[in-house]
Amino acid sequence: MKLLLCGDPQQPSEYMYEALGRLESRGVTFERMDWMGDATPTEFRNVTMDMEADGPGSYDTEAIAANLDDVDGLVVHKAPVSRELVEGADLSVVAAARGGTENVDVEACREHGVTVLHAPGRNRDAVADYAVSMLLSRFREIPFNHADLSGGEWNQVFDPDELPPDVRTTTVGIVGFGHIGRGVADRLAGFDPDLLVHDPYVDDEEIRERGAEPAALDRLLGESDAVTLHVRLSEETEGMLGREEFETMNDAGFLVNTARGGLVETDALVDAVAEGDIAGAALDVFEEEPIPDGHPLLDLDGVVLTPHVAGSTRDAVLGGPRIIASQLEAYLDGETPEHTVE
Repeated sequence: MKLLLCGDPQQPSEYMYEALGRLESRGVTFERMDWMGDATPTEFRNVTMDMEADGPGSYDTEAIAANLDDVDGLVVHKAPVSRELVEGADLSVVAAARGGTENVDVEACREHGVTVLHAPGRNRDAVADYAVSMLLSRFREIPFNHADLSGGEWNQVFDPDELPPDVRTTTVGIVGFGHIGRGVADRLAGFDPDLLVHDPYVDDEEIRERGAEPAALDRLLGESDAVTLHVRLSEETEGMLGREEFETMNDAGFLVNTARGGLVETDALVDAVAEGDIAGAALDVFEEEPIPDGHPLLDLDGVVLTPHVAGSTRDAVLGGPRIIASQLEAYLDGETPEHTVE
């Protein structure tokens, strides 16, 4: 088998090869290229965020197609695999070294007998670590203490009514209980808060097995001291937290979002924090990225912001190709890989 490793600025082909190169012992040979290899992080982010809505058919795949002569399989990260590309090549397998397949025309692959693989959970540890870090630092007000001290103020509070709680005495609401939501629950278990989980697609017993209690969304919002989001953005979930939901939340509670900015109505969030309906937020993702200069979130008390980096670790970059390597081994053995897209 001959594979083309098509990397990009976020996951260069050299890192793909670092994880997949061991397949050479199975007779696999490799070609390498990088799509948008010279793009800045901002340029690449803008293109790939648009692809989630526009699909791979909206992008020029000529440079990729030029490298597909005698290639049996194509491994990409976020490069587009359009219908035109699939129909013009003789591929047996396409692998997306990421959880989503928005950049792959799966239907075209299916019609032409091309197996599609993906890598769910590749950055679950990175995002779960980051979400819990944001949650804990926001609970204990670490970013605000740092800002005060950096600004020359040595502030110590002794009034118990103005002090943060021990995490053990809090309730944390987890919305979405896939790989990342479960990772958050596992990490928080050592701090011993009460955990509420809302996920209509997960059996209640599975939630209880992780030490959490299943709950309707309105109950979770009303009882939680912190709410952390771990669901995919879809027509069903877009804007799932708006004015009504923030009014339901505990006024001392805060929101953590390391999933997708579109899950939250930003204007409603700004108003909720400004008006005291909730205590604040810790956000790594936004409806518009990068967040524009002068945006009201930037100067809002009680809010911690980071630039969509929750999933950015070396292990997460290598995780996708490592998962794909194991799937390709099964494929080479004539088995159906676990992470085949149906």
